[in-house]
Amino acid sequence: MRFNILASLISLASVVLAVPNPLPGSDTVQVRDPAIIYNPTSKKYFVFSTGGGINIFTSSALTGPWTSAGSVLPNCSKINNSGNCNLWAPDVASINGQYVLYYSVSSLGSQNSAIGVATSATMVSGSWTDLGAVVTSSPGAAFNAIDPSIINAGGLKLTFGSYWDGIFQIPLTNISTQASAPPGTHIAGYNGRKAEGGFVYKSPSSSFYFAFFSDGITPLNGATSRPPAGEEYKVLVGRSSSPSGPFVGQLGNAITENLNPPTGTLVLGSHDNVYAPGGQSLYHDPVSGRDVIVYHYVPNDKFGGPSFLGINYVDFSSGWPTVVS
Repeated sequence: MRFNILASLISLASVVLAVPNPLPGSDTVQVRDPAIIYNPTSKKYFVFSTGGGINIFTSSALTGPWTSAGSVLPNCSKINNSGNCNLWAPDVASINGQYVLYYSVSSLGSQNSAIGVATSATMVSGSWTDLGAVVTSSPGAAFNAIDPSIINAGGLKLTFGSYWDGIFQIPLTNISTQASAPPGTHIAGYNGRKAEGGFVYKSPSSSFYFAFFSDGITPLNGATSRPPAGEEYKVLVGRSSSPSGPFVGQLGNAITENLNPPTGTLVLGSHDNVYAPGGQSLYHDPVSGRDVIVYHYVPNDKFGGPSFLGINYVDFSSGWPTVVS
């Protein structure tokens, strides 16, 4: 009897701890670093992702089907940097009655980088106006000007950074103007840590702000070997009462601290056929009234190939974000 009870408890724990698979309908959509938003006028979701002039996908439901719908800047960015026709890591928001999209211009391993911004009334391809650079970086800087995310919390705040000395945040006076010079406030990571893709988010159901970031090594298309187990991409988080931190993990350590094991609380890691999830952003879906996380991942059974779109619901009722069905 005791064995049966123990087995039942173990089985129950497995169910409780199981991470749900991505919502159906997106496993054929090739993306990296996706951002999502809903347009209530067209009643469509828009997903923006790395590639070309920032790829656009649309759907009438989170479960698809998703349609390729052109790009944001098909004629390249006006920023005169290497990589200005192959833009990275967008973030999108509705600000003061218009849609605002931040993007990155760079090349692999380079600090000659810039974050640009474009605006649109509808988000459809061909409707975007490129306003050019908001933040730039060059070799020797403490930061790399890529992976932008925007939050409007006591004013506009732009979070950015990848590797180097970590992820930072500066205030903006408007969508395209710095209120103070970078690097600004240190949000997450440190020199030597593989941390990037910072995304500060507050759920309507939570009193906390959460700094999500991607930690580890992201496999690229064509990869022939995996990093050691546990060192692949994963989504970690810290929380704070302020949108500018300091952010701490569940153990109480700041996510800027250089500790072993590394700081930050796991939100989403490899599981089932999902390998190395990351490049995440979060959004409060006005249709379902629920928080969602979007990210890219490589299917375990297709390692070495492209990454695909993952979408999951997130629950904050425990005080920390949990991926749920």
